[in-house]
Amino acid sequence: MTVCCLLIVCSLLWGQACQAQTPWYVHYEKALNAQEENDWTGSIPLLQEALREKNVEAAKSRTYGLRFVNYFPYFHLGVAYYHLHDKYRALASFDSSLAQGHIQGTPGEFATLQALKSELLGLSPAYVASTPEEPTPMSATAGGLPWYVSYETGVAYLESGDWVNAIENLKLALTANAIPRLYARTYGMWFVTYIPYYYLGTAYYNQGLWDVAVNFLETSERFGEVKNLESESAQLKTMLIEARKRSAEGNARTPSDQGKDLVNAQIAEAVRLYNLQEYGQAESKFRAVLRLDPYNTVAKSYLSRMPDRAGVPGADDAARKDFSSGVFQLLRGRHEEAIRLLTGVAPILDHDASLHGYLGVAYFLRYRAGGKKNTGALKSAQQEFKNALSLDPSYELDSAVFSRDVLNAFQNARKSR
Repeated sequence: MTVCCLLIVCSLLWGQACQAQTPWYVHYEKALNAQEENDWTGSIPLLQEALREKNVEAAKSRTYGLRFVNYFPYFHLGVAYYHLHDKYRALASFDSSLAQGHIQGTPGEFATLQALKSELLGLSPAYVASTPEEPTPMSATAGGLPWYVSYETGVAYLESGDWVNAIENLKLALTANAIPRLYARTYGMWFVTYIPYYYLGTAYYNQGLWDVAVNFLETSERFGEVKNLESESAQLKTMLIEARKRSAEGNARTPSDQGKDLVNAQIAEAVRLYNLQEYGQAESKFRAVLRLDPYNTVAKSYLSRMPDRAGVPGADDAARKDFSSGVFQLLRGRHEEAIRLLTGVAPILDHDASLHGYLGVAYFLRYRAGGKKNTGALKSAQQEFKNALSLDPSYELDSAVFSRDVLNAFQNARKSR
């Protein structure tokens, strides 16, 4: 009887020993193989088994002999949950990986984690689940183009001030090549300075989307994208300071105040479409703005200028385009360019209250930018506000678009009439 018991115990111990002989890296490598086959569900229990034995991530973790692997099980769990549309488990896994702090040292995995996390938070579009550490020059985007074609197209849009198309193309480039380089080979012996995170941060910054701008600018800073580029490095620091400040202010605001950012982003896109004479899409966007803010004067003004509407008497296409460009520059905070464009069309649109209202805002911004010493700009703003009210006593500047000090200046002009 005793011998039988001993045999049973030995058998159990032997089974446990055999089970324990499967090391963490076997489960981990099987999980990675499963993910390469898009078997996201099958990879999860394998990663969990690896974590039971080794729950600390590490770059270049030794498996056996002289064989090393980048061991990031939490990251790969996040990727699996991402593809299974389990948002909260994916975010929790990514945060666990970030908290350990090792993945930041591997640009490929870190860039993918940042991109996927941003998408889950609604900050950026989908990125591919795995990014090659050494992409070939012909690595293609989702549209089939080489990454550098999308990148250079995005930069060209950025330089023209078309932030929306710039972002779309830069993100396409990132899907095929997530690693920034000072000298990235495109084809043959041609190289390009590849700094996509910096340019994406710049595009979001110029739209006033501060949280997203901080995300990409901080990624650029971690990668050291522009540390050897004097002008871009200085600009990165400046934008980060401002974007972090504005982001912190935004997080402290009420939901109604935060809604203004959404309205402004929609208006900016609608004005851009109007400038491109994509009137159908522009009208759709302006109507979407009115659903968010039924009293939005910018949207109403543009809808009255649509070519298939009554339009503004005497206004030709060139004047209409300059008017819309002026408002677009005003919404982006470029008051001098707005003044130039709007005063240029004033002889044609002089009877339009909104023209004078926007000019008043532009002059007030000039006054504010001058440290409030430019009394001439303030007088011009007050006069334009009065002109708008003379043409339309019920005219109002929209509180969902313009800042409190601008609105106060307008109301002061109303009281002084």
